[in-house]
Amino acid sequence: MWAYVDETGNTLNNVFDEEQPLFITAAFMTKTNFDLVAKASIAAIAKKVGTNALHANVLGVAKIEQIAPDLLKLLKKTDCRFFVSRVEKKYLAACKVIDFDQGENKAVPWSAYWLRHLRLLLTFKMASFVITPEIASIVWDCVTAKSEFTSKKHFVQGAEAMLDNVQFVPDARSREIITDALEWAIANPEEFSTHMSEKARRYQHSPNFVAFTSLLEGLQNGSEHWKRPVREIVHDKQAEVEEVFATWHATVSKPELANTEGLLWPGESKPLMVQKVTGSTFRTATEEESAGLQVVDVVLWCFKRVFSGKEIGQDTAKLVNWVMQRAYQNDFSFEGVGRQVEAEFGKIMDADMPEEQLAEGRKLSADMEAQRQALVAAHGIEKAGRRTEGVVT
Repeated sequence: MWAYVDETGNTLNNVFDEEQPLFITAAFMTKTNFDLVAKASIAAIAKKVGTNALHANVLGVAKIEQIAPDLLKLLKKTDCRFFVSRVEKKYLAACKVIDFDQGENKAVPWSAYWLRHLRLLLTFKMASFVITPEIASIVWDCVTAKSEFTSKKHFVQGAEAMLDNVQFVPDARSREIITDALEWAIANPEEFSTHMSEKARRYQHSPNFVAFTSLLEGLQNGSEHWKRPVREIVHDKQAEVEEVFATWHATVSKPELANTEGLLWPGESKPLMVQKVTGSTFRTATEEESAGLQVVDVVLWCFKRVFSGKEIGQDTAKLVNWVMQRAYQNDFSFEGVGRQVEAEFGKIMDADMPEEQLAEGRKLSADMEAQRQALVAAHGIEKAGRRTEGVVT
């Protein structure tokens, strides 16, 4: 299969642009090389509205509405699939702020980080009660800093600012975990991997890279659905991140990884597969060079208008509805992840559990907490009790 990829909302590591709160990636997946078999058809559709190539931003609502029926007719003949990934930049920033990696921060309970549901619950609590836009900006400056000295300075500054807000977290246990984690961070900044020396690698924090990793997962799902290997991925040219994309694709698509066993994270039922789209090639192109990129450009433009609550024409709406029925989706946002966690966590909380299993769980939790407290004490981190006293529980 072939995939043609475009993106919108590109601000790279500037995730606080109020004009572009979302980053959206879309992929157009086909069983044949669309650039070869449909080049003439796309050219004819473009000629209908007086242009050599389909650029949705140039065409606008009226001309997109004019060609929507022709485009829909062509896509129906193609038997294609789509993938759409939405990244809410503020959610991404929040995740970076509270990435309390238990391997680096010994004050964090093992379960609070390595059990995904508990990690996400802590994420939402901190996003709701601790993190401010100013704090998020400080931490983002930390992970994207050009020098390690500047990175560590912002790291400590951000941790100290968050520590002042822990008092607003409503439950005592979360206040304890967050306080200990932040005090550990302030006392041991050298223990944390906060800086990437290469500029290209710093782009791995960007919404572009987060969406690209989701994209490869979506293409893998499409490949498994069709039982066809991914032959080629054609991405719209993005000069700043092309090297990052190409390097990551080369890392996870190596043919020798094809039979690698997946990693089963604690509490997860589906293993995490290291390999993606094995054996595929990756290249960048412009819309003028690729009929497939012209299709995804139009589709992505329509998606963005729908997400933004803007009007589209009746025939354009038919095109969007047809595409959505054949699209895999990934929603990396407070709303999307929140819905997923609520659904998954609800099943866990509603499940029956024998008393023996509950007792075993309590013992395991107590043992892990004793180990955590010992590590905190061994490194001389004094408890800041004043920060968790006198607040509503």
